[in-house]
Amino acid sequence: MADTTGLVVALPATPEPVLLGAAMLGAVAAKAYPSIPDAMGAMSGIGELTLPTVPETADLHTAKRRVSTLLRTMDRESRAIMQNVAGPRGGR
Repeated sequence: MADTTGLVVALPATPEPVLLGAAMLGAVAAKAYPSIPDAMGAMSGIGELTLPTVPETADLHTAKRRVSTLLRTMDRESRAIMQNVAGPRGGR
């Protein structure tokens, strides 16, 4: 994610962030904490920071996303065109 966005990404300190998130929701539902931000502050912490390798990597991923978007658009338009053309067997 750091390379894709060009930003520093903070990993959670817990090895099971999904389970911890569920526990936080349960703690708020049980009124152990008044809000989700309060539960997050008390129950979680920041682990390792992941730095982008080089700024140009984010540019590469941006270009790849643009190409992917163009290819998806071309695929949708191609399928739409071909749906209206009878094939050699007379079907669609």
